[in-house]
Amino acid sequence: MIKPILKDLIITGNPNIHGKLQFTETEDIGDDFYLSGTACIGTEDSEGEDNFDFTIITPKALEAELKDGTNVVLGMRHFIVNKLDFELITETIKQILTQHQGETWEEIAKDLAPYFRWEYTDSIRLNSEEELWEMIKKHSDNDI
Repeated sequence: MIKPILKDLIITGNPNIHGKLQFTETEDIGDDFYLSGTACIGTEDSEGEDNFDFTIITPKALEAELKDGTNVVLGMRHFIVNKLDFELITETIKQILTQHQGETWEEIAKDLAPYFRWEYTDSIRLNSEEELWEMIKKHSDNDI
């Protein structure tokens, strides 16, 4: 059974608004922000990690989104928080990961989809060199 673990957490925002690009700890940036998060997730027995992206938004920023002409904000992959609390976000991600173990990494990534967008979500998996050549030929024929 593969057990995913959080290896790193990257939170970024607009430097023109927040004065910097990346946040590395809990900070008081108010109660009106919309940030990007990346959970770097791997396993204990590997050095590698994959990126799983999500949004961090406050109720105030969410309300502003709706006032700016957006009628619906879909909640998938959004962490709605009252303040930027690195420890709380880290613990929440760790709790999610303990509930999602699997036989394959792809199975785990699929199970994490409601919370995060896996960096390989839209990738095409090829199982052989033959499949690669078939795909190249198919696309070459379409370009003619």
